[in-house]
Amino acid sequence: MRHAGIPDSLICIHGEGIAWDMLRQMVAASDILYKEEVLHILDHTPVWVFDKAGRVVDGRKKRLMDLRGGMPYTYMLENFFPDLRSSLSVACYRKPEPPVKVIPQKETKVKEPEPALQPDSVAETTSEPATVRQEATVQPQRPTVQRLAVKTNLLYDAILMPSLEVEYRISDRWTVNLEGDMAWWKNDGKHKYYQVATISPEGRWWFGQKQGSPWHGHYLGVFGGFTWYDLENGKEGYQGEAEMVGVSYGYMFPIGRRLSLEAGIGLGYMHSKYEEYLPIDGHYVYQQTNRMNYFGPLKLKFALVWRLWDTGKKKGGAR
Repeated sequence: MRHAGIPDSLICIHGEGIAWDMLRQMVAASDILYKEEVLHILDHTPVWVFDKAGRVVDGRKKRLMDLRGGMPYTYMLENFFPDLRSSLSVACYRKPEPPVKVIPQKETKVKEPEPALQPDSVAETTSEPATVRQEATVQPQRPTVQRLAVKTNLLYDAILMPSLEVEYRISDRWTVNLEGDMAWWKNDGKHKYYQVATISPEGRWWFGQKQGSPWHGHYLGVFGGFTWYDLENGKEGYQGEAEMVGVSYGYMFPIGRRLSLEAGIGLGYMHSKYEEYLPIDGHYVYQQTNRMNYFGPLKLKFALVWRLWDTGKKKGGAR
């Protein structure tokens, strides 16, 4: 209006509610929980549902708010609606020039009454279009991807061996995982030692995932690792180190917006070299050195996963 000199009387501004088309594009490109159910409501539920008396009894927004206890709607409210509020649509109407009637010289020029502008009609003119409508274009929002996950194995925590894992997503189907476990408990008076430290890197390939949910589904992995230990329960003690290599299988499923649970197992080969000792008169007396080769289960996992570090979502509104 400021740059084109359009009078205030020719502009009408009104809200249209939710930009449903733009919202659907955001949902389709995201990893929102229950996405298929949300898209079904957006595609098949009218904005308003009326009864025979003409009263509103249901609608698209109400069904979204009721879906799964409101969890998907809360996610959209926090992640999608701020961008929807920044979108706009501008309609500009060019006022046609009134015709000029030429009359004899002694008479003055009289302009015919200006035609009233109807918003839904197009004024006729031969020089240029009477109505110019320009709408803001919607660029599909890039899906939000949580690149990093921090985990703890609840089974290891239960046996007093605290664990911490970090997993990074390098593509849609590939991740790298680094696991560390450590227990450092001892009681010199009773000759009890429970000291274990393990570090294990792993590469994973994910399959069986739902569209838009890269962290959830099945995976196959290849891992290696190194372990130091000192185990004693008042009698014989075993102190040594071990190397391992194997394959893993697991499955991860969501329990919240950023929380998931992961269950898995690892099978492979472990080689260990250790020293046996006995506690005698306050000393730990060396007995012999042994080696062990083992094939079988090496890992058992039931982990709590926290997904973080979003990438792909830009600050500000979509144009």
